[in-house]
Amino acid sequence: MPQKNNPPLPLSFRSDLLQHVLANLQSGECCSLVGISGTGKSNVARFLQRRDVQQAYWNDDRIWVISIDSQGLIFNEERKVEYIVTEMMTNRLIEEAESRKISSVFLTWATESYNRLQDICRRLCEQHELQLIFVFDQFDDLWQTLDIRFFLNLRNLRDQFKYSVVYLVMTRNRLERMRQDTQVVESFWELFSAHTYGLGPYNESDALIMLERLATRASFPVSEIPHEVVTISGGHPAILRAIFWAFCNSSQMSLHIDDLLKIPSVVQECGKVWQDLSPAEQQLAQFIAQQLPLSHPNLEALNDLQLKGMLSGDPPTLFSPLFATYVLQKVQSNISGVVVDPRLRQVWLDGQLLQEPLSPLEFGLLEYLARHTGSVCKRKDVLDALYPEEAFHGNTDQRLDALLSRLRKALGETASKPRYLNTHRGGGIQLLQGGIINTVVE
Repeated sequence: MPQKNNPPLPLSFRSDLLQHVLANLQSGECCSLVGISGTGKSNVARFLQRRDVQQAYWNDDRIWVISIDSQGLIFNEERKVEYIVTEMMTNRLIEEAESRKISSVFLTWATESYNRLQDICRRLCEQHELQLIFVFDQFDDLWQTLDIRFFLNLRNLRDQFKYSVVYLVMTRNRLERMRQDTQVVESFWELFSAHTYGLGPYNESDALIMLERLATRASFPVSEIPHEVVTISGGHPAILRAIFWAFCNSSQMSLHIDDLLKIPSVVQECGKVWQDLSPAEQQLAQFIAQQLPLSHPNLEALNDLQLKGMLSGDPPTLFSPLFATYVLQKVQSNISGVVVDPRLRQVWLDGQLLQEPLSPLEFGLLEYLARHTGSVCKRKDVLDALYPEEAFHGNTDQRLDALLSRLRKALGETASKPRYLNTHRGGGIQLLQGGIINTVVE
């Protein structure tokens, strides 16, 4: 299918976020943009390089945007990465100066001072009264791998010129979550702590604009694209794009969520989002997808999911019904048999929450068996665990038989047709499959 070029993005693109970010940058504050996979961080970085965008937000030619994309770095085993990044910063400054038609005297001097980033910044900031905004796209790898001295040098450069040298970094997670030695580099990441913003899904206006651009590229009538493409994707750029191309390649395709989750490209984008989440965020997303009560949520994970635009509403729901179904499928594929959560006193049967609550003794029996999944638990050991203040001799206590019968009924099985619990004559009781999960709470 032939593709056409699109006109530039409108100046209103991501304006609900950028009006705050760019105002802070102009006032000399460093900012951090946090966005999960596929939210278009590089798209925003390119958007900020446009002069008409800078003019619309700042109306000041003395503010320069210097883009540093780590994906564009060419590494050399003979040179440290820190030097290569510094060289790129210097090179981008000179390129910007050339495009702005700064005097030839400066360009000649800057070229001769090629490895002196500090001197070039001083001349631009002090003599030309410029503000330099370094935009670091794909900052994750640099932040996680470079020596602390590089970031201390960036902090020193910032301190020398105060609000005239500003950084905007784009990552998939908060900076303080991504390094083990956060205390050592605290002087750098604290620059961003007051101005950390989430780059979440598109709002409806931006989502419709992107659909129009995709339709233009594909020479596909935009009027034939159902609005459900936006609502099902939740406005997530990469998921929206995957659904569009699937629909474009087969306009008779069903937009039912179960059918969409059979398309490899759609599943791949959902998988990228899932993998970007921490284990605590994944666990919380599973609870939210199952519409379970969040009586004691992990507040750090909850705040991070909200920052990244993964949640909406109160009580919170996942941003996309498609992604919510993907998460439910993860729950069902990861949990089989009987799974017990002692903290929340909840039980799952093959991934489905047991709706009717168990009595304390029924739950205690199931929890004990779940902690010994696969093992045959002796009746006396079970009785001792359930009734610690009583002494038992032999295996004939009828209370255990009655309790086991009630538990089987709650689990939807019988002694003649066991599904989860197996009894061994003269031996004990065995939970065939399942286990314990420990909910992360604060």
